[in-house]
Amino acid sequence: MKCKIELLSPLHIGNGNELKMVDFYLNEKKDEIRFIDFEKFIDYCIEKRINLNQEMKNPRYYTGSDFSISKFMDAKQIDPNTFTSYAVSAIIGKRNRESEFAIKEFVKCGGPYLPGSSIKGSIRTALMWNCLNERPDGMEIVQNGLQKWLDKSRIAARDLKMLDENISEVIFGKDPRSDILRVLKPSDTNLVSKSRLEVSEIKIVGNSQEIPVYVENLKTGTELSFDVAFDNYLITQDQNEPKFKNHPCVRYMNVQAICKACNEFSKKVIEKHLEYLWENYNCDEAAEEFDSLWNKVLSCNGNEAILHIGWGGGWYSTTIGLIIETLPGFSTCLVGNPKNWKLENTTIRNSFGLGKKPGTNKFSINFPKTKRVTLEGKPLGWVKLEFESS
Repeated sequence: MKCKIELLSPLHIGNGNELKMVDFYLNEKKDEIRFIDFEKFIDYCIEKRINLNQEMKNPRYYTGSDFSISKFMDAKQIDPNTFTSYAVSAIIGKRNRESEFAIKEFVKCGGPYLPGSSIKGSIRTALMWNCLNERPDGMEIVQNGLQKWLDKSRIAARDLKMLDENISEVIFGKDPRSDILRVLKPSDTNLVSKSRLEVSEIKIVGNSQEIPVYVENLKTGTELSFDVAFDNYLITQDQNEPKFKNHPCVRYMNVQAICKACNEFSKKVIEKHLEYLWENYNCDEAAEEFDSLWNKVLSCNGNEAILHIGWGGGWYSTTIGLIIETLPGFSTCLVGNPKNWKLENTTIRNSFGLGKKPGTNKFSINFPKTKRVTLEGKPLGWVKLEFESS
């Protein structure tokens, strides 16, 4: 079965690399970035008898602690076009002072694409949230899972991910072989042209300090497709264990159920984002974007779904984020002078350090404290799935 994906906002899925200023040429207008084929550039330097090792020690070519190939090429009057691997448009703000920056690289394999594992992971999150809300023992599963961590004297940030994985095992299956989502098999998407990429500056709404993040992302409006299959043999077989026929989540193993679950989850996530933006920040552009997403969810047909994929979704795009926040004792503060505001030690927020200010023992009153949006106020990673009609 084919499924089309339309990007409703910029989307970033990283490959783990960060590109430094030595890797790209930023033009004077700062509206285009050219990624440099460094091996080709080294060959040029050898041919022209440029001692690149020596030149890279010259502080005049540095921005902060980073060697800037832009400064070097401009000073030497070298045309970057000769060494450009590919070029993308850039949407980055004016900076009051010159500073180095790195760009989180988009995943590629000959060209940009969305991995099937990322698509499946996002669907898994939506299904898990629906399962926990529909099961009579859903909240009990979360509370029992939480207790293990709350009993610990020290809780690290990675414990939240482990908690999510532990709850997932209860819902879907204790190991890969018994996981009901073995039935769902999405492929990677097709490759798209690098011309569909851009570099965006991401601002952190709610942060007291402006520390921008730069990402290589696919542009809004990009269209991709992938194949998806349901391995019904795993459901109907009688010979092998485990038998998925009676699995509590087997009812989700079809297009209509997945679309419905994804839309229910997305509606809740969008609702929380809107509530947060209206209550805490004057961010009209972002609120309008989420309001538009809300309307798109409501207009979906039975074979369509709105879903968040990739980086930048924040707390509310995680399964446990929406669930844990509803539990008693999540966040109780000691009321008093705002300057002396304090979170009670017994709260879930305190135990996991959620919203804790770096380098202090103090917590932000608002949680989640920040949101990631582009300079234009666009949220990241929202897509529309349209499955082929059966």
